[in-house]
Amino acid sequence: MKTSFARMSILTMAALLPAYAMADVEPQLDALKSPNPKQLLYVGNSYQYYNNSLHNYVKRMVAAAQPDIAEQLNSKSVTISGAYLSQHEVKNYLFPDALGLPDPYDAVVLQGHSSAALTDEKRQMFHDAVMRHHQAIEATGAETVLYMTPAYSEDHDGYDPGMIDKIDDLYTTVGNEIGALVIPVGLAFKNAYEQRPELALHVDYDGSHPTPEGTYLAAATVFAALYDTSVVGNPYTYYERINEDDAAFLQQVAEDTVMEYYSR
Repeated sequence: MKTSFARMSILTMAALLPAYAMADVEPQLDALKSPNPKQLLYVGNSYQYYNNSLHNYVKRMVAAAQPDIAEQLNSKSVTISGAYLSQHEVKNYLFPDALGLPDPYDAVVLQGHSSAALTDEKRQMFHDAVMRHHQAIEATGAETVLYMTPAYSEDHDGYDPGMIDKIDDLYTTVGNEIGALVIPVGLAFKNAYEQRPELALHVDYDGSHPTPEGTYLAAATVFAALYDTSVVGNPYTYYERINEDDAAFLQQVAEDTVMEYYSR
């Protein structure tokens, strides 16, 4: 397991952020320090709350795979429509019972705005927000996790085939700076489209938000990154709304993407 990482100064990071280095940056962590989290907080925007919320999918996958801990699983999702991470006050979500859970979180998953990697100003804004939230999360003993967003699909007016490289670079670089695990959801979308371009993971009316299949793939990727049980073969299929063959395909893509990303 990769456990060491180089902590760059904020000034160094600020100099690197605008560079858009397209070479694959190696993630410095390949697992949580305390795997199999039971108490999780997800922070983001509509990318998470679409389709009955990402956190519900993940919790049900975990309960199906590890029924012995099902009753101990608790997760909360705090989402603001169209929000950037800078618009959240994560420290206010972390107090005991602030969101109805008396126990502290094991991990907090931070998801930035879809456009966070597209300009120098937004990259810096994402970096600064993650740094601020990480300090609050770390003070509670929880682990910070970054949720790498998918790129836009071809139905989006701002479609750019190189967008996922910018997102990958931003999340991996910032994750390495703070010693946070990065969940490569965006790369899983890319890999799934390369293998089955006909399977819609984005809704066609905006090319940005996920279909139920997209949320399922995202949840499978979160599961594969955070838990030490394989997601392949997981029986949860969103109450049979995800075709079994599609579910099996998306599970395998999630598993392969996580392994590939962490072994760079």
